[in-house]
Amino acid sequence: MAMPVMKENELSPVGRALVVLGIVGLCGIAAIHIGQGNATHPLWFGASLAGFALFLVAKISVVAHQRWISFGSALMSPAMRDLYRVGYWLMIVGIVGTFL
Repeated sequence: MAMPVMKENELSPVGRALVVLGIVGLCGIAAIHIGQGNATHPLWFGASLAGFALFLVAKISVVAHQRWISFGSALMSPAMRDLYRVGYWLMIVGIVGTFL
């Protein structure tokens, strides 16, 4: 098995664990606020709407060319895959930011 030559852009196992714990912690705090119905920063919801728009454009490209129902980004062009992923991240960041 060949090892990659350059690994300076990869996180160590400790770094990965810290990132995961941070994300889980933020999502947990957001879940508590969602349960209480307390939107502390409602302007962040705009990021969720922008992300949903990007996600929708990417999904419509698949519907227009190939299939009505699909899961994931396998049937998308590389540019649409990027829109799909950015859309998902904006939706997640927007929801966490709204309720954090």
